[in-house]
Amino acid sequence: MKKYCNFCGEPMLPEAKECRQCGWDVSLNAPPSTDPGDRKARIGVAAGLFVAYGMLWSLVQAAPAEDLTLQRRAPAPVVAEPIAQPVAEPPVSVGTLPVVVASTPAPKTAPSALISIKVADVKNANISSRDALQYAFELPETDQRCKLIGSTRGIGGFGRNIEVFLLTDDEYVFWHANPAAIAQSSWETFRGSENTLSYNLSGAGTYHFIVSNEMSATPQSMAVKAQVKCVR
Repeated sequence: MKKYCNFCGEPMLPEAKECRQCGWDVSLNAPPSTDPGDRKARIGVAAGLFVAYGMLWSLVQAAPAEDLTLQRRAPAPVVAEPIAQPVAEPPVSVGTLPVVVASTPAPKTAPSALISIKVADVKNANISSRDALQYAFELPETDQRCKLIGSTRGIGGFGRNIEVFLLTDDEYVFWHANPAAIAQSSWETFRGSENTLSYNLSGAGTYHFIVSNEMSATPQSMAVKAQVKCVR
């Protein structure tokens, strides 16, 4: 009968006292330990395995139950298709309004009032030499056609040096930087003591009506009347 080392498992001679492989002393061989700690450990492992098997069994049992529940559910009710009803009114072609709607007139709205802006109304304005009168006004957005109308008339002084012109906001910025220069206006410039104003305004924005005495070395007295009138 063969003999094996209790430590490394190497075959040993029956009369050998030590293992040739690991040097284990066979006199130390003894029966399995009966330590209470080992027994508790075995019990704990067994209990853990029992609980694990119990949970696995529960999961296996629960799966078919859910499938059976799904199978037992009542089938969805069958909805009958609607039965077509006869049309009570003749069809209307796409893009054509019914007669009642098409013949209904659109509600009338009151038209907006005509725009009128008073720009200047001066009977005797004194303009110093190398100076000018400036009247600014704002024209709002509108579909009306607007015009600046009025007149200028010399009251005192040598009025032929008077210049009258209309500037947009951008044009006024350049002219104001050098008033002695000839103003670059989008409209005609009038010169002389008496002028009739008629400027068609191109659209909404800020405008500057100028009565200039920049070209004269003497003061001038002027009567100035100007207003914006609009029509449809």
